[in-house]
Amino acid sequence: MEVRPTLLCVHPHPDDEAIACGGVLARTSATGGRTVVVTCTGGEAGENLAGIDLGDEDLTTHRRREMADSIAALGVDEHVWLGYRDSGMVGTDDNDHPDSFHAADLDEAARRLAAVVRRVRPDVVVSDDERGTYGHPDHIKAHHVTVRAVALAADPAAEVAGEPWSVPKRYVHTLTKTRLWQAHTGLVAAGLASPFGGADIASPDDLPFGTPDGQLTTVVDVRAWLDTKRAALLAHRSQIGADSFFINTPDDMAVALFGIEEFVLENGTSGSLDGELEDDLFAGLSAVPRTAPSDVGRGGPIVDPVRFREVLGRFVTGVTVMGTTVDGTPHGMTASSVTSVSLDPPLVLVCVDRSAAMATEVTAGGVYALSFLADDQAELSVTFADPDRPTGHDQFEGVPYRTATTGSPVLDGAVGWVDTRVVGVHDGGDHLIVVGEVVDLGHDPVRRPLAYHAGAYADLAERA
Repeated sequence: MEVRPTLLCVHPHPDDEAIACGGVLARTSATGGRTVVVTCTGGEAGENLAGIDLGDEDLTTHRRREMADSIAALGVDEHVWLGYRDSGMVGTDDNDHPDSFHAADLDEAARRLAAVVRRVRPDVVVSDDERGTYGHPDHIKAHHVTVRAVALAADPAAEVAGEPWSVPKRYVHTLTKTRLWQAHTGLVAAGLASPFGGADIASPDDLPFGTPDGQLTTVVDVRAWLDTKRAALLAHRSQIGADSFFINTPDDMAVALFGIEEFVLENGTSGSLDGELEDDLFAGLSAVPRTAPSDVGRGGPIVDPVRFREVLGRFVTGVTVMGTTVDGTPHGMTASSVTSVSLDPPLVLVCVDRSAAMATEVTAGGVYALSFLADDQAELSVTFADPDRPTGHDQFEGVPYRTATTGSPVLDGAVGWVDTRVVGVHDGGDHLIVVGEVVDLGHDPVRRPLAYHAGAYADLAERA
């Protein structure tokens, strides 16, 4: 059993993880901790601030690739998209978009996040404060959703997948008024761009936002990881323009501006002595035991991944479409890593890529159905495997299906199907192993199954 302190950071948009918590994420990863980032929206209402050439790619897709690069730079263990749309700045039309995070039902969004909290079982959770740092609707919503999610995750009666988990410490990231004022005056004096423009701000109290110094509880020194934090910031190429103060600040000033990160402990017990500021988010905690990964292959995989895929591809599998529902909205995904687990109780499992939207959706929904495709349904397999397919109801447009007992979608014409309630979500490397207890099932005794072998659909000869 290995002890790995786990940090879960919740942010509204791609790039917020690097700006607000890049230092503590890099520090935790580098010192042996486990790090998880949840991004609530895809930054759909953002702009190409740097004016880079996107080619044929839309900005939202490009920002997802930027996010992956940032996560890799920080050494984050797991990234989760919560599945909402960017709400835009205050007073814009994006605020009223039906899929916007700002407009989302609080409990529905909190249940999605609570399912992640129960699965990850973090020692520390960090989010925006109640003011959303500078008042952006998504930053404010991220705070309220996180607070509610932490409460739901601990509540045994909450309708959330997974075993209850009480988060030992919940923080909000912040910037004190004094630090902001010092940064502003220093940048203006040096003739550099400040987030507050070139205004003459007489004192910290005159700033439009920032936390009073007396509310601060924790200051973490991340100077040793400043280059890593900068690399994560620069990964967001469309958002960091040539005039950005993030990349134009001289090194000596950058250490003072970005070399520490500030937090307020809102829930949990401080680990400081005699009322002093904490210098570590995990201060005072005895880290929760985590299952130790195998030591086999440390330093690099002992099996070539390409060879692994080639050999396992010789195993003939069926093809399924996995469907779940979150507050009445259906979601689907093609899956081939499916098997039965137990007869008593009747259990099945399906493996879901951690980076897939389904990883968030099935943990939030707590139910799923598997439709075993027939040999004339290869097109459906392709449709639900397309990473650019629509989401929600739109991905089922023109696809005949019915609703199973749990509310999950079951495709018409399938050779068989099972409907399940999630009873466990387990770590499976770059996948989640989602175990479901079967509550209903059925099959068509006439139709033949669609098979998959060596990277292609296989036609099984009819057998007597």
